[in-house]
Amino acid sequence: MTHKLFVRHGMVFILFILSTGIVSAGDPMKGRQFYEQHCSVCHGLNGSPQVIGVPNFKMGEGLMKSDQQLLAVIKKGKMVMPGFNGLLSDEEILDTIAHIRTFF
Repeated sequence: MTHKLFVRHGMVFILFILSTGIVSAGDPMKGRQFYEQHCSVCHGLNGSPQVIGVPNFKMGEGLMKSDQQLLAVIKKGKMVMPGFNGLLSDEEILDTIAHIRTFF
């Protein structure tokens, strides 16, 4: 009886996590190409910025947000960064975010 209750609660928890979008992490290896093509000019190949005032990913700057918050910022743009809505899909942006979080 206890085992069944544990399994049931585990399934409810998994369904909750899936429904909230928490499990939407991208593929960091796929994100590498998007990062190098679209982000590295300003943020640097290694996450150290090439432009003054741009977040330094090596120092964790700009990364203290959820993936969904970063997705919204990247789609819309911020300050000197252009928006990537229509240029990259949500999946490609999430892959790029995963690359930044994994390698910097």
